[in-house]
Amino acid sequence: MPLRRALVLALALLLAPGAALPAAASEPPCTDESCEVGGGYVNATVEIDVTWNSLGGNITIMLYEEGAPVTTGNFIRLTATKFYDGCKFHRCIDDFVAQTGDPNSKNSNPYDDGWGGSGQTIPLEINGTLTHIDGAVGMARSQDPDSASSQFYICDGPQHSLDGNYAVFGLVVGGLELAKKIAACPTYGSKRPLLKDHPVDDIVMTSLTFTPGRWVNATNATAGPASGAPLLTQDVAWALGAGGAAAGATLVAIGLLRIRRRLAANRVQGPGGRVQGSDDLHALTHNPEP
Repeated sequence: MPLRRALVLALALLLAPGAALPAAASEPPCTDESCEVGGGYVNATVEIDVTWNSLGGNITIMLYEEGAPVTTGNFIRLTATKFYDGCKFHRCIDDFVAQTGDPNSKNSNPYDDGWGGSGQTIPLEINGTLTHIDGAVGMARSQDPDSASSQFYICDGPQHSLDGNYAVFGLVVGGLELAKKIAACPTYGSKRPLLKDHPVDDIVMTSLTFTPGRWVNATNATAGPASGAPLLTQDVAWALGAGGAAAGATLVAIGLLRIRRRLAANRVQGPGGRVQGSDDLHALTHNPEP
């Protein structure tokens, strides 16, 4: 009964007129053991190993599994099947995006880059709390909103003109400097108009490594939920900061209900217990300007 009263009171405070919600979050959810101080959900990540002359390195993408389940599910599936291994960055525009994920880029003909996909498409998945901030990762597509397949892009700087039209499903949390260098790489430009934004050098994703998200228990905490109780997922916490009052209150209500159910079951349900879908947007191709 005390737990029920606490949950009802918390929800009432959030929904009350004039109730204050947290200000917009200044940083994305944590992706490592730093979450363990207060406990919570560590988001899944994908680490991309990039080969590019002497400037190779790694780019780590944090996935918004809760906020974009269809898109992240598609991305995880393609990563797990090694679909992306060997794909090149085929479209690079300084201060805009670096785009990759087309299987056509694995061959030696650059003229068909940007036109390929996985053979499957997914519906457009828009989450208003996930926007095109610097380092955001989104699914590219053709003019058909539901044509997203495998191609994705990394934002070089905020690109809010894309909000609402292309699905954001992740954020670069490591190697953003490398991603920006890729976006600014030398391209053919006017020398080859059909390859205007195509890199002159091969910039290859040699391998992608997926690390599942996980729950971590609170440590060194003087107060907190009962032992083993899950906290709100990091996606929900992030949405609270980025979303409006109505969206935030709704997400918190859902989170509180999830906590109650899991406490009743006396167990923590990790990410493996959630259904993961595929995603939406397809690939900013040569045709549409995102």
